[in-house]
Amino acid sequence: MNSPEDRHDKLIRATDLDALSCRYNMNLKQYLDPPDEYIEELMKSYNTYLQYCTGYTSLSSSRSLKSLFQDRKLPIINRGTYLRTRAISDVVDEFVKEFGSCQIVSLGSGSDTRAFSILEKSPQVIYHEIDFAETTKIKKLAIMKNEKLRTLFEIEEDAPDIQSKESFAEFDPDLHCKNYHLCGADLREHSPGSSLKGFNAKLPTLVLSECVLCYLSPEEYSSTIKYWTSLGDNFTGILIYEPMSLRDSFGETMYHNLQGRGLNLQTFDKYPNLESRLKFLQQECKLTKLRMTSLSNIGGYSRNQSMEESWIDSKDLQRINSLEFVDEIEEIRLLLEHYCLCYGEFRASDNSQSFQGIDKWIWQKQD
Repeated sequence: MNSPEDRHDKLIRATDLDALSCRYNMNLKQYLDPPDEYIEELMKSYNTYLQYCTGYTSLSSSRSLKSLFQDRKLPIINRGTYLRTRAISDVVDEFVKEFGSCQIVSLGSGSDTRAFSILEKSPQVIYHEIDFAETTKIKKLAIMKNEKLRTLFEIEEDAPDIQSKESFAEFDPDLHCKNYHLCGADLREHSPGSSLKGFNAKLPTLVLSECVLCYLSPEEYSSTIKYWTSLGDNFTGILIYEPMSLRDSFGETMYHNLQGRGLNLQTFDKYPNLESRLKFLQQECKLTKLRMTSLSNIGGYSRNQSMEESWIDSKDLQRINSLEFVDEIEEIRLLLEHYCLCYGEFRASDNSQSFQGIDKWIWQKQD
């Protein structure tokens, strides 16, 4: 019998499958240019190994995956997934461009494939991915079965033959290569003073949280940020993407839908808008140089917004508009207004570096 904690963690892990299915559909519709060649590899790994994870059987895992990946997403979902993916990747790319030798830490990275494309282009970057152990096992096996990734990470060991829950449980969730580190860990259990294998404290570091910290309590949220900012001797940037309630009827519907799935986003309504989140990140998390905006603003859907304020240039907007027609402008604006992208940083000293490129884009709020 699984404990209530195990059942709740399973629900959180399942959100990664939701995200993977959204990226799969977006990729299928050719939003990404060039296409993401690694999404299929992650899907294969989930198809093979999800049945061995806590709370799953061969039948239940098959049903879960079929229900997620056979249904086609609505155009507004594909558009939102693209804007989210594009915005985060643009910030990461600009960070790498500015600093060259630097470090990226992705919290709750799940099935995200951004690390692979970054390290293909920029081998001087050190990239860390952290998630629940069962999730990193599935990702590690996907990496070990892909010849291109095996070459990229210089992996010589063959993927093991796993055909039972017992052999899956015994499989090491971590993978440590020259510039890539995959770590199976619970983000809530990092203690002050502990370190991370392969972490270089001297490098400028960007920590990513893509719908991850929002599952923590406000106290866990701030302590997690403080843990990561305490590790570096230079400076640490934090990039956060997550939903917010705005305390309107749409946000209330989102909240009840999440509750119905057993998911409790404790900061969703406690910090309902950009202003309250800026105050929280500034006062409780001790971050400076705060910048924040809604996904609606990133996509050019905000009211009274000029095209020059959009993060996406007109040529690319024309390209994605040609893929799927979205005529429900008010509906997509309403949806995207309830998601935010926030940046803040912690500088270890007055002499520490700072990410100047973050002001390449138009932000709605800043300190």
